[in-house]
Amino acid sequence: MSVTTDSSTDAQSIANVHGVKRVWPVRYHKLQYTRSAFNASSYPSLFRETGVEKAIEELGLDGKGVKIGIVDSGVDYTHPELGNCWKTEGCPWQYGADFIGDNYNASSPSPIIAPNPTPMDCDGHGTHVSGIIAARGPLVRGVARGASLGMYRVFSCPIDGNVYSSDDIILQGIEAAYKDGHGIISLSLGGGAWSEDPLAVACSRLVEKGVVVVAANGNDGSSGLFTAGSPAVGKGVISVGSVDNWNITGHTATFSTPNGARSVLLSTPGSELLPFVFESPVAVVALVDGSGNNEGCNSTSRNLSGKVALVKRGTCTFVQKALNAQEAGAVGIVIYNNDSGMLSPGVNSSITIPTVIISRSDGTALEEGALQGESTVVARMDAFGTFPADTGGMMSSFSSYGPTPELGIAPLVSAPGGNIWSTYPQKLGSYATLSGTSMATPFVSGVVALLKQAQPDLASADIRDILVESAQPLLDNTTGKLIHPYHSGAGLVNAFHAITARARLSPSSISINGSDWHVGSNINDNQSDGYLQWTVRELEITNLDSKYGMHVWLEGGGASDSLSLYMPNGSLALSPQTWPPGSSNWTEGSQRTTDPRVITPNVAEYVGPGKKSQITIKISAPTGLDRLESWYYGGVLNFTVQWDVSNRRGSYYVPYAGYDGNYRMTNVLAPASTGFPAITDAQKRPIDNLNQFTVSEDNIALLVYSLLIPSRVVSASLIDDNNKSLGYLPYGYIEYATRNHLEGSNPTSVAIVNGTVYTDKDATLPRNVTSGQYRVRLAALRPLGDATNNADYQIWESAPIRIG
Repeated sequence: MSVTTDSSTDAQSIANVHGVKRVWPVRYHKLQYTRSAFNASSYPSLFRETGVEKAIEELGLDGKGVKIGIVDSGVDYTHPELGNCWKTEGCPWQYGADFIGDNYNASSPSPIIAPNPTPMDCDGHGTHVSGIIAARGPLVRGVARGASLGMYRVFSCPIDGNVYSSDDIILQGIEAAYKDGHGIISLSLGGGAWSEDPLAVACSRLVEKGVVVVAANGNDGSSGLFTAGSPAVGKGVISVGSVDNWNITGHTATFSTPNGARSVLLSTPGSELLPFVFESPVAVVALVDGSGNNEGCNSTSRNLSGKVALVKRGTCTFVQKALNAQEAGAVGIVIYNNDSGMLSPGVNSSITIPTVIISRSDGTALEEGALQGESTVVARMDAFGTFPADTGGMMSSFSSYGPTPELGIAPLVSAPGGNIWSTYPQKLGSYATLSGTSMATPFVSGVVALLKQAQPDLASADIRDILVESAQPLLDNTTGKLIHPYHSGAGLVNAFHAITARARLSPSSISINGSDWHVGSNINDNQSDGYLQWTVRELEITNLDSKYGMHVWLEGGGASDSLSLYMPNGSLALSPQTWPPGSSNWTEGSQRTTDPRVITPNVAEYVGPGKKSQITIKISAPTGLDRLESWYYGGVLNFTVQWDVSNRRGSYYVPYAGYDGNYRMTNVLAPASTGFPAITDAQKRPIDNLNQFTVSEDNIALLVYSLLIPSRVVSASLIDDNNKSLGYLPYGYIEYATRNHLEGSNPTSVAIVNGTVYTDKDATLPRNVTSGQYRVRLAALRPLGDATNNADYQIWESAPIRIG
């Protein structure tokens, strides 16, 4: 439940009420996903590469009898590929409700919550997610088309480009999905980074009750490590990363020039309300001026009435190019890229003509032809073409990285999420291509439905283990090593392998946080030279075959890329630095290696029919990476299993990852090279001479800092000349703080220096300090630290600053 109080009631007062176990502040959420550059449909490739095709065609599975609860923005249940029904006999939509309505605005002081009778989608996200799970065709094929569905709408209609919700509303949807008896709950949403987050706590409790919870890992991959979100990081939750689509099936147009006809792939239009459709030939004009400029950034005197303009990307905005063509009378504009790849042109409401982008190679060829003579274009609504994707099967650049704050592996598995074509509200075009871990999550939810249909008695923990051990590890084509588990988890999900798995490994992943290191000891008769750190783990392997025994051996440790938050020169890496390129590595000594080592004393273990066995694994950290660069290493344990039948053999995988060094001593605050922490004026401008700056009611200062990794406790205090803390600054006490993204939407955090401090953590007991000189002390708890031990904090103090 959630409560709203006046300023006289604080969190501690609510916590003291009988029956209250814990109190969290309500946070607001915005849906995060992107419209892709083109409409992409590649179900044969998607299903083939992920084992869904074999599960459907060879095993006859479709998710029938399995209930999936979707907590999202609603669904256009009138869509012909989604049943065109709501809670009628034979309808896939038998459950669900609206918990928010159409006008919820988190930026409003009093957000309006006015649920509708049904969870009709006005944004598109939920309808797209629903199609990935269970669309019935013919244009979109869901993974589990026979599943029974529930939609729990917790996101409102777009307001100023944002789609809002809040923790308490999302929790209502999750709880309702559980009460309706869904065995799977699919959550393409998130925020935060801790398993103690309220959404993560709720989902973890549902897992304990037997529900399979599948959640998006997040779309902050460009910000690097520690960007996995909640509830994906919740205990027992299946967190999902994204890989890009293999083939692209998008709208095409046929251009005819004196050089011949050419079929060209179009991006999605700049506005979904203005599709690039010309059923009859329309003249095409290449806008090249007398100086040879072809970018269309200047207004043109040419009469483009009834024609389509062709220009090159560059120099000015897409809006400016489109506006110039529009004012000259053009009925459409085609912008060709000046680089490799594709993107969708961003335009605003001032543009009233269709605007699309085409590839650089297509654009240069068309421009050359159009300059030679009369050229036309035909773009029919039903014209599609299929093209291979350069990044197919690779991790999506937007997919968030782990680890969790305690070095847990997140995501656990990955699935197709980049450039996914699916259903969309009919009022918004019926179909669309979106990208995000939001799209990968329902794919995995569908796979879980197939697995539950095949093996209905599986526990939620078993399903989680099976998905991980049966996934296919992904290769980094640049380094030749595996993709780090902090980015891909165990690898690409495979439905057929999961369903037909005859062995089970537990735990399904190994997180090494240094709490049980052996340092400078003998490992497998190789004496350490003093740098070696190693850990011992026990894996339990179960033979699920009741008739045949099996032999198990470790095929290899499958080292992955190593990742670092820093560049070799010590500066902060905006995206993870990857070894081997760019790292200083040690070569002296026989034991210097830049890969972790994996050793098992049991070369081949025999496990009888229906029996279990323990396998001892030793993993040593790399000794050849420079620990000053703070590396995170990892890999995948590859177990080969051979049954007592000649044709029965399989591979099972367990990802592992850890930190090369003492994780407990890792710095939490961003390095000084970033310019933080710092005391600034109210506009976040650095104060050059702090000793000449006086804080007053009209002249406040700010403490500005940036967290490199999450911290369980961050405090900002005012310190007097006797080194005594007078209290916390406003906004100066945070528990379970997430990391900042220096190039993202939250680059820094702030506390206010205005002469007021609070003597309690909940900021309910203020006091004004007397005039004088003080220092600001920032304390951030290091990883795995004890909040009551001052030695476990990273401390920063300012120069003296005068107050009053």
